[in-house]
Amino acid sequence: MVKKVLHIVTKLELGGAQKNALSILAGLNRHKYEVHLISSEGLLSAQAADIPGMHLKLMPFLKRAPDPFCDLLAFFSMVSYMRTNKIDIVHTHSSKAGILGRWAAYFAGVRFIIHTVHGWGFHDYLKSFLNDLYIFLERKTASITTRIVAVSQDDIRKGLAHGIGSPEKYVLIRCGIPPAPIKEPGVYLSKRHSLGFTQDDLIVGMVACLKPQKNPADLIIAAASVLGGHPRAKFVLIGDGVLRKKVKQEIGKRGLEDSILMLGWRTDAEEIMPVFDIVVLTSLWEGLPLVFLEAMRSAKPIVAYDTCGAGEAVKDGVNGFLARPGDTEGLAAKISLLLENDGLRSRMGQFGLHIVSQEEFSLHAMLSRLEGLYESQPCAF
Repeated sequence: MVKKVLHIVTKLELGGAQKNALSILAGLNRHKYEVHLISSEGLLSAQAADIPGMHLKLMPFLKRAPDPFCDLLAFFSMVSYMRTNKIDIVHTHSSKAGILGRWAAYFAGVRFIIHTVHGWGFHDYLKSFLNDLYIFLERKTASITTRIVAVSQDDIRKGLAHGIGSPEKYVLIRCGIPPAPIKEPGVYLSKRHSLGFTQDDLIVGMVACLKPQKNPADLIIAAASVLGGHPRAKFVLIGDGVLRKKVKQEIGKRGLEDSILMLGWRTDAEEIMPVFDIVVLTSLWEGLPLVFLEAMRSAKPIVAYDTCGAGEAVKDGVNGFLARPGDTEGLAAKISLLLENDGLRSRMGQFGLHIVSQEEFSLHAMLSRLEGLYESQPCAF
């Protein structure tokens, strides 16, 4: 009997949780599962609609920011959709969709409710009363959740430390990615030239939404320090968001307009990443960023802040470097070290490729483990 599986993610923007959800929905066995997705419009909407057999429901009132009226509309619309389509399994992603979607599933009578944590919504940079509220909501919602999937061990430790769910509810399933497509070297050289770079330029790139979590201003501060000693270096920032204006102002204030390229959101970001010589991420909190795996797949060394699950993918001194969050001088120093040493960049990139090529991070392993989870018996709440 074919089971109807519904995934819910807040918005189809170009993010790790969204790409993870889409890769699952595209890869599930169609002889066993009918796939559904509820989300709101975003850059990945067309990709979602193109997945064979996809039942896509876009809800314009499903928003990330709290909005009681829109949240109630989304909740009742989800309940109606689940009942009408006789959904067997609901699988939510991230905080907002995770809370609304799981309670909608509960009231719709869905017996199998799964949630994937891509980093918790509470963290050290949030006001204490909001942290307390999010922890309270996650605790209550965990009580009606069949299984909690984590992409990092750190998320499991953090959840249990805050009384969210019991150990037996958690399962570690890494995000999985397919091998990099094989392309002629000339393809990447052409991409480099199309972005205005020469073959001699050393490119430091970051792919991230421009929001407080990703902390993009620290990249600009580090870049200013790096460029003083490495005039051949160029910085590329792929992404957009609420901090775009602030980032542009920071670039202008430091006179770095000719050295930092802001590309906005790009659907070809995965094709641009092989052009980079170094991949950087300045996030202040995370689960385990998918961009790390994409960088490793392209054999690129990573420089990032040592937050949450970062160390589970980036082995400090092996396939990249980790700096203390907020330490822009340390970040700049590690970027400079890699810029100065072609051999080190190459070795670290190859170590990263070896790590991400292991079964733990394969798309096949992720799908196999999730299908095993979907086939297991739902436990009582």
